[in-house]
Amino acid sequence: MTAEKTDKRTDIMKAAMELIAEQGFHGTPTSQIAQRAGTGVGTIYRYFKDKDELIEAIHEKVHVRFTHTFAENNDPQRSVRENYLRIFNALTRTFIANPSEIRFMEQYYNAPYGIARKRDDGYEGEKPLFRFFEQGKRQQVIKDFPMEVLMSLSFGPIVFVTRDHLNGFINLDDAMIAAIVEASWDAVKR
Repeated sequence: MTAEKTDKRTDIMKAAMELIAEQGFHGTPTSQIAQRAGTGVGTIYRYFKDKDELIEAIHEKVHVRFTHTFAENNDPQRSVRENYLRIFNALTRTFIANPSEIRFMEQYYNAPYGIARKRDDGYEGEKPLFRFFEQGKRQQVIKDFPMEVLMSLSFGPIVFVTRDHLNGFINLDDAMIAAIVEASWDAVKR
């Protein structure tokens, strides 16, 4: 792909992600995406078969960022607790630094897209985090809850407080982030 094509594809994805984060999937027609991306509607279809393919491409790109954040903060030489605190502190900061991305992902996982993805047992995207929780369960430092419960107890608090921070209801400074992540650790630890 040429630089121009890559840039136009990136522009389309960025415009779609921002608009979907602001207005939702159904409130974001391709005409608006094209306008914000500075292109014609037909150009979108040169890069993506349809709006669903565009949405899935955005999800994959954003998910990679979150997966990298996990990988960069998971040190096998540290305890499960230390890694948990490092990982979820870093994820909280990543969410704050990328408001359109976290808003997009929140909508994605609460829509049929994300629900279908969660039902897909073959989905590899969450495997490193699943392995992390399984390791903690084997070491008997994490509660023997189903994976969905561990994910909810871990991600739920940081997603909700990030949203409230981005909406101006609370201020997430370093001390508050650390306390919230510690509280979510308290919810999953044995």
